[in-house]
Amino acid sequence: MNLEISKEGVFIPEFNGNKNLSVTDQITVRYKIPTVTIKNRCRKKPQARGIASADGSIDHMEITVEKDETTIVKEMLVAISGCSYSEKGGKAVLIVSAQDLFNAPINFEPLLKEIVAEFDNVLDHSGIDEKN
Repeated sequence: MNLEISKEGVFIPEFNGNKNLSVTDQITVRYKIPTVTIKNRCRKKPQARGIASADGSIDHMEITVEKDETTIVKEMLVAISGCSYSEKGGKAVLIVSAQDLFNAPINFEPLLKEIVAEFDNVLDHSGIDEKN
């Protein structure tokens, strides 16, 4: 069996009405299709914790999966295009990398959260395409 798999994916964020802009003005995000190694670095092993009742018996179990948003973005983000800002009287500052996005003004936090959500979805729902 030979699977044909892309190395990169692209998505258009909804941030600030971005999807309604012309293609030439849209922000696009290119990202790596995750490998098992990338997924293991972005996700810790699930932790199970038993919650006891007053009499000492196990009432229920809680399972948590830790997600490291910074690592997710650093591992998967290849490039951002069409994204910039300028301060009053200053020149335009391009946001093209994960570090640029982390250093951008707080106004870009919704974009960061949208990128993290998209990457989380890719990490959590990776599988073999039905067509293969």
